[in-house]
Amino acid sequence: MDAIFAAVDLAEVATWVAATGVLVIGITMAFKGIDLGKRGVKKA
Repeated sequence: MDAIFAAVDLAEVATWVAATGVLVIGITMAFKGIDLGKRGVKKA
């Protein structure tokens, strides 16, 4: 078990998790922007 923890660099894992979170939030915001655009076109 110690060998597994020694092989995994926590800084690398933290960077990967942060990058994945930013990507997910970016995709969510893009879809939200598309929905807001559609709503604006319907009201116009």
